[in-house]
Amino acid sequence: MKKLLLLAICVLTLISANAQLKWVDATTLNICGHTLRNAENPYSRIGTEPYGFTNKAIIRYSKYSTGLYVMFKTNSSQISVEWSLANVKVRDNMTPIVQHGVDLYTKGENGKWRFCSVGRVSANSKITTYKRSLVRNMEPTEKEFMLYLPLWSEITKLKIGVDKDAEIVAIPSPYKYRVVTYGTSTLHAASPSRPGMGPLARMSRALGVEFVNFCYSGQGKMEAESAEVLADCKTDAIICYCFGNTTPQQIEERVDGFAERLVKAHPDKAIIFLPPFLNGKYHLDQVKRARAIEKRAVLARKMAVLTKKYKNVHYIDIPDACGTDGEASIDNSHPNDLGFDRILNAYGPEIAKILKKYGIKPSKR
Repeated sequence: MKKLLLLAICVLTLISANAQLKWVDATTLNICGHTLRNAENPYSRIGTEPYGFTNKAIIRYSKYSTGLYVMFKTNSSQISVEWSLANVKVRDNMTPIVQHGVDLYTKGENGKWRFCSVGRVSANSKITTYKRSLVRNMEPTEKEFMLYLPLWSEITKLKIGVDKDAEIVAIPSPYKYRVVTYGTSTLHAASPSRPGMGPLARMSRALGVEFVNFCYSGQGKMEAESAEVLADCKTDAIICYCFGNTTPQQIEERVDGFAERLVKAHPDKAIIFLPPFLNGKYHLDQVKRARAIEKRAVLARKMAVLTKKYKNVHYIDIPDACGTDGEASIDNSHPNDLGFDRILNAYGPEIAKILKKYGIKPSKR
């Protein structure tokens, strides 16, 4: 009886709290992280139509809210989120939260961003609209927030709920510099536990530089259309992790022209290439290991020439950045949270060194 009474009190409290909320459309706040803004859909990271993309996967992934985050401040004692998705399909090597959920960060007194809460979705459900309370019972003083959007889903609507008498306003991105990152499923974010744990989001917070997510699962093959997007981007540097899905022959045929196009468009900006991160599937499978070794050898040879030819082209290769114990992957291919932690610890300082040479001064946030 006591348990039922407590449950009833909790339900009534939640209903009462929700009744006192006012809902603000996220488009009235500051949505950040776009590769190129899409006028038709503010929750799409890029519009592909002007570039003539025909690859259906790239067109689909471009509509996702991958890498986007909403900046606002409020003096509300609670924050809720309601968001609608085009569809909900849960992949077997990712959490439902990282694919379709949201997570909230707040800026602490020390200036660093700290995780608050997640907005969960129901796995294997046909529900496409979710309303979740993210945090309640806060002191009603003004605080800054960053809301990360789903990494593997298309958002159609997004509203943020606060106290009826509270203020909520847009604030600027916390990042002065912006680095567009082009790549494959690994940096698209397969497979951290939630959106804010994505590798580029983590590196942004760690270095105080915005790393924009222009990465596509199964793609990132130095497509001519992607080169044009990168050429048009307003960016302070470019990172290319675009060899995981290519063959040695494709590297031979494409990397020279791809690098030349980026250098022509951004002659005074750092253009950093990264090799595929070796992972567990190369441990025992000798055929896959041989292919990986061949690919890395071709890449190393090509990059040795390109880094001499162009002063702003850089190549960072850190063997075994994921470790050698096999614990850093969720599916023997894509990094888990531990894998990304190792990658960021290995590559983050090296990337920061290069960025400093171009006047981009990382600052821990």
